[in-house]
Amino acid sequence: MKSLLFCTSYIRDAQDWTDRYARWVDHYQRHDMGASQLFLIDDASPGLSAPGLPPCLDAEHGLAQATHRTQVLRFASRLGRASRFSYFGWWRSFTHAVKVARARGAAKLIHVESDAFVLSPRLRSYIGSLDSGWTVLWCDFHAMPETAIQVICEDQFDALARFGDGRWQAHDGKPAELVLPFTQVVKDFKGDRYSEMKRRRGMLRSRKFDGLFMRHWDMFWQPIPADADFVTQVEHPQWRYSRTLRAALAG
Repeated sequence: MKSLLFCTSYIRDAQDWTDRYARWVDHYQRHDMGASQLFLIDDASPGLSAPGLPPCLDAEHGLAQATHRTQVLRFASRLGRASRFSYFGWWRSFTHAVKVARARGAAKLIHVESDAFVLSPRLRSYIGSLDSGWTVLWCDFHAMPETAIQVICEDQFDALARFGDGRWQAHDGKPAELVLPFTQVVKDFKGDRYSEMKRRRGMLRSRKFDGLFMRHWDMFWQPIPADADFVTQVEHPQWRYSRTLRAALAG
């Protein structure tokens, strides 16, 4: 079964590429879970001249030429994000993946956002073995499906396509976690949005105070467990201070 692995992207500048997207590319080129190609489906980023970026093609008209192992597919205009639950840029990029899969002859999409990392061989093996359905992991912290890591197989491509070409606008203001028609929510793997789990902060829990605690990340945020299968919503300081993430990057 031919698989593609993709994230959505908006690369502001060269530093954003280095701090976030280059790490994603590096990790999943080494741990591709059986995917033959990696795609960054991009919402008209201004930072695509950064050194080391993969080849870039037009998202709508370049699919036939998208033959590189790792590829950026860029839309010509930005849709962006208007508010917390109004993010047309993400919807367009996410749903466009089904067109990419069909153009490239793939029967499986592995969606892993650029701030999400599959850490364990156990989870990588599980994702690689899936051959039907629309599978998503679980975010225990928010008690909801974790849409940062999804596997969509060919039998669910039509279900994904029904959200495409602007039809996502019918769901404006709603979180994707409550809208997408998953066929399976898997709770057997350990992982979460650890960057959102603040501790020992007392009254200083607001984001405006985060800078005071950055150098002691594992003391004032929940550390990523050494046996975590995955992590999502990774923040840049975690790469500097989390032993688990540093080990994943080295491995």
